[in-house]
Amino acid sequence: METTITTIAYFLFAGFAVGLGVGWWVGTQRKDDSSSVINELKLEVEAAHAAHRAYEQSVTTHFSNTAQLLHRMQDDYRSIYAHIASGAQELCDSEVANQLENNTQISSAFDVPEHLLDRSQPLDYAPKKSPSETGQLAEDFGLEKNYTTQPN
Repeated sequence: METTITTIAYFLFAGFAVGLGVGWWVGTQRKDDSSSVINELKLEVEAAHAAHRAYEQSVTTHFSNTAQLLHRMQDDYRSIYAHIASGAQELCDSEVANQLENNTQISSAFDVPEHLLDRSQPLDYAPKKSPSETGQLAEDFGLEKNYTTQPN
């Protein structure tokens, strides 16, 4: 039996057709469909966003409650101070009551000093005290100049 070019071509075509069929069958048998993977990832991202929003809400609620508690504590402190001051006026000498009244006023008990209200950025260097002073970034800062020559 003699192999001719047409016989070889038929076998090549048959092999190509069988290969396409097997490839198509293997492709349809895959279980990890890319659309299902994409959908799973979308669900995970949405769950992460929801968890992040819930966390932000809990932080906001926490600080809101903390502010309310601090205001309540401030009011309680003022009422305790007023109670002590009125008790001192009723029960103590006028000298002790006057000392308590003159020492601090209730309204100024919670005044914040002006230097604590400054919200400027902290400096990473010490500012000069006078314009003629050498700054910390100068080459000769902290060095004593001694120009005497030493004998060899």
